Amino acid sequence: MSQEGLRDEFLATLHHIDSVLTKVTHNSGPHGFLKPPDLHKLAEGLFLSAWTHWEQFTHYLLIEDLATSPRSKLHLGVREFRTRGASWRLANQLLSHPDHPQRFIEWSDYSSIVSRANEFLGAGNRFAATPLPRRGDLDLLKRVRNAVAHRTDRAWESFLSLCRGLPFSIPPARMRGITPGRFLVTHSWNGQPVLRDTIVMLGGATRHLVP
Repeated sequence: MSQEGLRDEFLATLHHIDSVLTKVTHNSGPHGFLKPPDLHKLAEGLFLSAWTHWEQFTHYLLIEDLATSPRSKLHLGVREFRTRGASWRLANQLLSHPDHPQRFIEWSDYSSIVSRANEFLGAGNRFAATPLPRRGDLDLLKRVRNAVAHRTDRAWESFLSLCRGLPFSIPPARMRGITPGRFLVTHSWNGQPVLRDTIVMLGGATRHLVP
């Protein structure tokens, strides 16, 4: 799939997640059939879906660049491919875990993506040429992602620290019983719920990588 196709597919997914969030939010509360714990649990699922598709987008985009860029290590080392799809297959193998599909490489850390892009694509690649908008905020959200995805003691303490620290500064009285889902829908970031702003942020990052 082309880079524009990857972009549009992910943006369509974000739009769908946003529309689902609107539906569940409108059907929650005192007069809705969803109670707060229901909304919080659904919010965690929507957030994890958005994040997982973001990982997939950056993964596939890097494969696309490695397969097609004349400056990539693949094309600098291979003058001619035997079949039309060979460069994509080789790019996928180079960027996958040696034991794929039983094991996989972590794609949730954007710094690792930039490092791989620099290694395989050289300087000036799309991932490192200009800073990603709200790059630091993406790192903050990874801590929420970890708390939802596996909730190890380390991940949970990191999430609690995120809630207490800037930019959220949640007071102790509101920290009691907090969950990632409650954090995503009841706390604001840039004037809107954290989950809604997450969707906006990922959309902006996507358009930055593929204008």
